[in-house]
Amino acid sequence: MKKTTLSTIALIAALGGPAFAQTAATPAAALNDPIVQLRADQRAANSAYAIGLIENYKARDAKVSAAVEAAVKDADAKGKDPLVAKRDADAKATKATQAEYDASLKKLKADHKAALDAAAKKGKAAK
Repeated sequence: MKKTTLSTIALIAALGGPAFAQTAATPAAALNDPIVQLRADQRAANSAYAIGLIENYKARDAKVSAAVEAAVKDADAKGKDPLVAKRDADAKATKATQAEYDASLKKLKADHKAALDAAAKKGKAAK
């Protein structure tokens, strides 16, 4: 059983290896194609937008988590229910950071739209 499995894997790797190698290499002519450049610029803009979303979420989450931890410690010290304190602190911190978070997302969306528009303009000019 092991021999047939290994031989099957070896056969698939031998047949699939050249196919993958051919698709990985892009010809130099394709790099000068305006459509390829447009899509590359769009991918770069989308990637920057996704990274920005993650960073904004992490920053807000860190602020909320810090507020929740402080509230839970305070509730423990005062003998109150920590779950209630956690829930209340989470709601308050989320509400308090909402305006700042929305402003940063609005700026991020505007930057993303500007990058996509610039890529489209560059793509139209190349045609």
